[in-house]
Amino acid sequence: VMKEPCFRCKRPTYFNDKMGPLKDGSLFHKGCFKCWICGTRLTLKTYHNNRNDTQDLEVYCAGHVPTPGPHDPIPHRSNLLFSPKTKGEYPHNLMRPAAP
Repeated sequence: VMKEPCFRCKRPTYFNDKMGPLKDGSLFHKGCFKCWICGTRLTLKTYHNNRNDTQDLEVYCAGHVPTPGPHDPIPHRSNLLFSPKTKGEYPHNLMRPAAP
């Protein structure tokens, strides 16, 4: 029987040393099942998938799973520049004639 490969290291997984299959069908060795960003060991209860990008099958801890989600779009730089907090800190405001 061809052993299914570990998603992270691509070596075969064995019954007593595998996590999964996950929802997407991927399998990991217990030792390879860790956050892609920080390397924290994960369990089937603590791992997270990137819900913003279904092509990304990596696993993440709660603190490093890519956010914001689809309901919370990433702000464009232009909104950040013109947000009420930063008005007045940019030279373009100096170009306006002062109010009488």
